[in-house]
Amino acid sequence: MSKGTVCVCGAGNASQVFIALFASQGYKVTVLADFEDEAERLEAALEVSGGITVTNRSDPEHICTFKGGPVRVSKHAVDVVPQADSVVIALPSFAHKKILMDVRDHLRSGAVLFVMPGQGGVDFLGRQILGDRLLRGDVILAGVMPMPLNCRIQKFGDSVDLASIKHSYDLAAIPAEAAPQAAAMLSTMLGKEVRALEHFIAVHLWPANPNIHPGRLYALFHEHVAGKVYERNPLFYEEFDELSAEWCQKINDERMAVWTAAVQQSGGAVGNVEDVPHLKPYIESAYFGQIHDSSTL
Repeated sequence: MSKGTVCVCGAGNASQVFIALFASQGYKVTVLADFEDEAERLEAALEVSGGITVTNRSDPEHICTFKGGPVRVSKHAVDVVPQADSVVIALPSFAHKKILMDVRDHLRSGAVLFVMPGQGGVDFLGRQILGDRLLRGDVILAGVMPMPLNCRIQKFGDSVDLASIKHSYDLAAIPAEAAPQAAAMLSTMLGKEVRALEHFIAVHLWPANPNIHPGRLYALFHEHVAGKVYERNPLFYEEFDELSAEWCQKINDERMAVWTAAVQQSGGAVGNVEDVPHLKPYIESAYFGQIHDSSTL
């Protein structure tokens, strides 16, 4: 018996994991792949593979695989969106506008759109593009943090390597009062804890890449001079050092100061100070059970 229908947008790394994950769990999966010839390429690959196989090595001591495929793939939203109870948009923020415009006229009443990651201003786009349907709760837009997966396609439409899947998630929604409903739905889909936040500003101030990447990049290249040639590509995370941690912590402190001020000046309307975590405990929570040494950032 089907648990419902999920439309996965795109055919990139995360999307292919979600296709296999949801299908293997008993959901009917449709795919909206509107980029160039992705839909045709995915359909052709699936005819050969019979489904996408994901190797999940997030726990190195218990490596496992799961496999699944969609019931329909199309580059046209009218083919794959109207039947969907939920729409998963695991795409970069520059792609959000086009996807929202594509699906807008085909969403069923009560559909929930999960945007991963939820940063990048998708709440502003949602209000603009989905309009009254969103504001009155006929459809729900949920921004999810963090991005659930670290993964890489091994063979398109055939196999994906899943390095890690986060342990827990938070989301904010429009309308705001729909966040608990959306969180419960996503928790069932992922089999993970999902917490509902009061306001999208908490998603925007989440300690994700905007907190980590600038500090790490500064540490790597602060001594750069024009014409300098590097002997090799540095490893971004594997060689994360104390200078990187120092600058990430400084960004963290500034980010948390902004969030604390927002909470205080709104009288708590946007949530509680504890709703947005500091960087180190966030990483420990998101990668629970996957970190060997958590003594320092």
